[in-house]
Amino acid sequence: MNSSIRMFHLLTMIVALAVALLNKCQADLIDDFCVKSNNPTLCTNTLRSDPRSKGADARGLATIAIKKAEEATRASINVVKSLLNSGNKEIISTCIENFSSAVTNLKECESLLNRRDTGTLRSIGSAALTDVGTCTDEFRANEPAKLKEASGKADTFVQLLLIIASAL
Repeated sequence: MNSSIRMFHLLTMIVALAVALLNKCQADLIDDFCVKSNNPTLCTNTLRSDPRSKGADARGLATIAIKKAEEATRASINVVKSLLNSGNKEIISTCIENFSSAVTNLKECESLLNRRDTGTLRSIGSAALTDVGTCTDEFRANEPAKLKEASGKADTFVQLLLIIASAL
C-alpha cells in the first residue's frame, strides 16, 4: 500500500473515532443530568428525541429544558382549566395564576441563560419550580390524575433546568 492510501485510512479511522467519542460524550452529558432528575426516563427520552440535543453542550441542554418546561407548564394550564367546576373554582384560579407565573419566570430564564447570569437563573428557576408545585399542594391528596401527570412533566423539566444551571 502506498503512503497516501495509508494516510487516507489513518485519517478515516481518526475521524470515525472522534465522531464516536463525541456521541459518547453527548450521551453521557444527557445521562449525567437526567439521572439526577425526579423522572430520569422522561428526561432522557425527551432530550434524546429532540434534534437540538445532538452535539449540545450544557447551555444547549438548558435551553431545551426551558422550552420543554414552558410547553409542559402551558399544557398544565390547559388541563387545570378543563377541571373547573363550581366546587373547585378557588383552587383552579390559584393553579392558573401559579402556572402562568412559572411560564413568565421560565421566559426570563432564557435571557438569563443567554447573559450567563447563572445565579439569577437558579433563583428564578427555583421560583418557577415553586410555582409549578403550588397547584399540587392546593389539591393535596385529591389532585386529578391527568393534572398530576401534566404538572409532573413541568416539574421534571424545571428541575432539569436547575440541575443543569448548577453545573454551569
